[in-house]
Amino acid sequence: MLCDGLEGYCYPMGNSVTVDRGGKWLGDRINSANLEESQRIWSLISPDYTPIDWHLDFKSGYRWEERTWYLDIRYAQKPGVDIKVPWELARMQHLPMLSWAYVLANHGVDGFASPEKYIQEFRNQILDFIATNPPRFGVNWACTMDVGIRAANWLIGYDLFRAFGVTFDSEFLKIFQRSIHEHGQHCLKNLEYSPKFRTNHYLSDIAGLLFVAAYLPSTPEIDGWLAFAIQELLSEMEYQFHPDGSNFEASTSYHRLSTEIMLYCSAICFTFPKAKKDNLFQSRLVNLPRLKPNHEQEYNPSSSEFFPPWFWERLEKAAEFTMLITKPTGEIPQIGDNDSGRFLKTWPAYTKKTMEQALHMYQDLTSFSIPPSEQIYWDENSLDHTHLTGFAGIVFGRSDFLATLKEETPELSLAKLWFQHRTVSSYHSRSDSVNAQKNYPLKSPLLFKGGQGDFKKTRMDNSAIPIASGKTVQSDHSLEEWIHLLSTQYSNPLVSTFQPPETTPRLTRKLHTIVFPDFGLYLYRSPRLYLAVRCGSVGQYGNGGHAHNDQLSIELNIDGQDLIKDPGTYLYTPLPEQRNIFRSTSAHFTLKMEGKEQNNWLPGKIGLFHLKDQAQAECLLFNLDGFVGKHIGFGQPVWRVILVQKDYIKIMDFGKDIFCEKAKFYSNGYGRKIILENH
Repeated sequence: MLCDGLEGYCYPMGNSVTVDRGGKWLGDRINSANLEESQRIWSLISPDYTPIDWHLDFKSGYRWEERTWYLDIRYAQKPGVDIKVPWELARMQHLPMLSWAYVLANHGVDGFASPEKYIQEFRNQILDFIATNPPRFGVNWACTMDVGIRAANWLIGYDLFRAFGVTFDSEFLKIFQRSIHEHGQHCLKNLEYSPKFRTNHYLSDIAGLLFVAAYLPSTPEIDGWLAFAIQELLSEMEYQFHPDGSNFEASTSYHRLSTEIMLYCSAICFTFPKAKKDNLFQSRLVNLPRLKPNHEQEYNPSSSEFFPPWFWERLEKAAEFTMLITKPTGEIPQIGDNDSGRFLKTWPAYTKKTMEQALHMYQDLTSFSIPPSEQIYWDENSLDHTHLTGFAGIVFGRSDFLATLKEETPELSLAKLWFQHRTVSSYHSRSDSVNAQKNYPLKSPLLFKGGQGDFKKTRMDNSAIPIASGKTVQSDHSLEEWIHLLSTQYSNPLVSTFQPPETTPRLTRKLHTIVFPDFGLYLYRSPRLYLAVRCGSVGQYGNGGHAHNDQLSIELNIDGQDLIKDPGTYLYTPLPEQRNIFRSTSAHFTLKMEGKEQNNWLPGKIGLFHLKDQAQAECLLFNLDGFVGKHIGFGQPVWRVILVQKDYIKIMDFGKDIFCEKAKFYSNGYGRKIILENH
């Protein structure tokens, strides 16, 4: 394989190898202590199998050594090299697709190979990985998060094949089970934990340990692992998810990742067989660090719902967050980082394109040679998060969650079979609902008048979803008074107007306001309008690792068409300058000041995942008429006023030495005639 390089950075990927059945080719790659076992495992792989290079960044060509101790692995040392490429591949989230392919092939669907081909490929890839990635050696043991996610995907893929009647040979099962145990041990001994600060990485570690312990036969050790993983799952729900349902990472895409983990892990616990639940009571026999005794645990294996009400309520609100922020396009607004990270991909969302379309869209495919048999390109849509609400619809028995799906997917069918018509009571119908408060008061300083707001069923975007109506931020001044006060101080505000050519029905017809104060996201929704305003915390309790300089920025959609849309993330460590450009103030539709950032980041590699919250963004007014917000990130206050009118949206920016993109839509058709210019 010749790698094309990343933006001009291209590295030699090492010497080519001639693969032999006995595994002699591994002699130059595997350390001596593991070589004999690696060769034995390799000898069990089908002779016609082509090995995968799990250690290669196949974009830049850079390759990590298999024999390097996992703690000695380095990254971000060379430009253009992306350690996430081998990490993502080695999560092996493609394995469940092989099981679906097996089913379709077994039913004689055209275009598939023989059913046995998919069984063999699943078996061979796992053996290949185990043979060429001995425990704790190489790049794919360097990040515990990826070890945990890989174990979960192995087990889901394996269980799907078993559910479809497939049996595997005993030698494979011995190696497979031993490696699953080694994955669990690695997770436990390399937890990415800190009592002061932890993220989705630690949550993924715990999830991997939970999957491993749920699968392995019961022993005092395994039962202890399981009890600890469940205990920490509860702890991280409290720590990483806000009472309003949003995730603390300040990223809508990381919200997806963490909510996936919570949904799948809680589903496993909810559907444990009785024997597994009974064995949890024996976990006291194991002395694990920080493992509480049984009488101090909040979960209850004897209860039909296993977890306490506040846990399920917060999880349900996490799914509501995803549903309520989803645009009419079916995509979420891209706020904060997005590395397309997933926990499980049992049925990803794809758009069918031609290869010609793909080559036109993606720069890194420009040198791709198209085989005559592969003219279709399946383009994964990482902004489609409806699988979350679909799965949550089964868990909580909510038709509005299910209505967000365009069609029933195999993943939804899997969830139905998994739960067998059992559901968790929705907090909307519970007499013991705690409104996700249970000693967890709102972290936002904003006060909301008018109570909690009532959830009412309403028709919007052709599907029934609950809208949190009446959510407002009150002020001593009306919107008109704010404009007058600011105009007195700043006589020449910057004005951008968005006016669609069609003025009926009005944009404000059936308009609702929705707010997530802990995240800092303010929404206007009507049958014609979707407007999201970002104004709040940088996340991670002030660390801001996945936040962008997007305070007072917007995403705007009118009549189902995106008019203002966040440009995304691009890359993390391979190109630090590009990383900073995409999270900078200049990359977002917000107020700008020459040479200034809303929030500064630290220099070097650490700074790539840090934002100091100097902006201190604050919502001053939020109601059906409009929005007023300010921040002080430039060293002096700046304000943004948004007027939501029946036939246009107007943005007025106030401050000294500021500029922004001016957007004006002309009557001959917006979307084709958008003028953006600095002023």
